[in-house]
Amino acid sequence: MNLVIGGSYQGKTEYALNTFPKARFFNQAHLFIKKRLSEDKTQEEILAEILETTSEGQWVIIADEIGNGVVPMDANERNWRDIAGQILIELAKEATEVHRVVLGIGQRIK
Repeated sequence: MNLVIGGSYQGKTEYALNTFPKARFFNQAHLFIKKRLSEDKTQEEILAEILETTSEGQWVIIADEIGNGVVPMDANERNWRDIAGQILIELAKEATEVHRVVLGIGQRIK
């Protein structure tokens, strides 16, 4: 499994398609996490679901970096931001490669 992260609209998907042309994609992982949290899933359950989904074959997980910038006033938004960050940390540990994309330019950071 590989992980591609970066800000919104920075070209992550196009970069991933070009860099890993034979992979399957788990795009917008940050929104998947938000949806599962709204269904009262725990951080551990969400992480396990993502790891199970991406356990066989070549997968690329693509997610926005949502931990940068202004801290949300809403407690649920802050919780989502924190949990998404913690899940992405765990995914980065498991990933073979981690790439960060800014302005369509990717850099391998692991």
